[in-house]
Amino acid sequence: MRWAVSCAGRPYVNIAAVDDAANALVDAFATHGTRFGPFVFGWLAGWFLLWRTRPLPAAPGPRRPVAVVIPARDEAEALPHLLPPLVASLAPDDELVVVDDHSTDGTGQIARSLGATVVTPPELPHGWLGKPHACWHGARSTSAPVLVFLDADVRPDASLLGRLGGAVDAHPGEVVSVQPWHVMERASEQLSLFCNVTALMGVGRFSMLGGRVRPQAAFGPVLALDRETYDRTGGHSRPDVRTMHTEDIGMARAVGRTQLYTGRPDITFRMYPGGLSDLVRGWTRSIATGATSVPWWAALLTLAWVWSLAAGWLVSPWLLLPSTVQVWVLGRRAGRFSPIVAVVYPVALIVFVVVFLRSLFALVFKRDVTWKNRRVASR
Repeated sequence: MRWAVSCAGRPYVNIAAVDDAANALVDAFATHGTRFGPFVFGWLAGWFLLWRTRPLPAAPGPRRPVAVVIPARDEAEALPHLLPPLVASLAPDDELVVVDDHSTDGTGQIARSLGATVVTPPELPHGWLGKPHACWHGARSTSAPVLVFLDADVRPDASLLGRLGGAVDAHPGEVVSVQPWHVMERASEQLSLFCNVTALMGVGRFSMLGGRVRPQAAFGPVLALDRETYDRTGGHSRPDVRTMHTEDIGMARAVGRTQLYTGRPDITFRMYPGGLSDLVRGWTRSIATGATSVPWWAALLTLAWVWSLAAGWLVSPWLLLPSTVQVWVLGRRAGRFSPIVAVVYPVALIVFVVVFLRSLFALVFKRDVTWKNRRVASR
């Protein structure tokens, strides 16, 4: 490489040397770019899609009364984790209703003993699915101006109702929804890693685009809105909501605007404690249907990310290291995932692909799936 001296005595790089270096870079990319380029693109897509989580803001102050509706079918084991912190945080005009959807495990008795009002809906009519039916009857049994729908497996802290009420007041006419942070107690539950991560990626709200994305999706475990909006849109009784097991997505589409948040570290849930079979059945109900609400660009980037994880290490074993680090970091944004599952992430990835294909098959061929001893249309 040659150096020349300017009139001021300062060195600068010879143009020929710069040209030689540029040619060397082009040659290197031509040699290795086709091998590593797709991996790098997919790896960067993962960071882009789940760039930053968004916790629910702190309660701003006094709030309007809220009505908490909890649809529950055979949830006797989950309710002791959910109800005590809720009861402790109720204001005088708040309402707490557990809709005992014809349980066989004493759900209603446990809910009463823990301080909730229990209502039992009529038998499930034709044209309804169980959860929308329970939510609708629970909402009709209350009168507070703010509605909060919680799944029985949610484990809140004492500030949840204040924060949800404040968010609804700050965003009238919108759905406020939180995806709780996933806690696990069994090794098999760790295999839901990619289901949880892609659920956050798919809405686009936690990507680098942030608030510029206006998703029409919501998270079923925690969903809140003002009663006026619920009644105006028809709520869970809408024909395009009451037939959906992803009724959260139906509600978000009906309302048109959503505010999405993540729960870490104080709003958690434990999904599918029954093990791998529960996990597969549970995610089969919803994962392919949920994918239909994903923006096209997020779907393509998610596919690129999954492809980079599945095929990158075949290009070079060294690519396992950046993939493992990324899976660990992004996984912890969705739940309490062990570093072990990040190291053996191909196993969790296989489970994800199998569940997705199973769900897609049920959706395309209109096959029912079984959940809580009921046949559920894959819609």
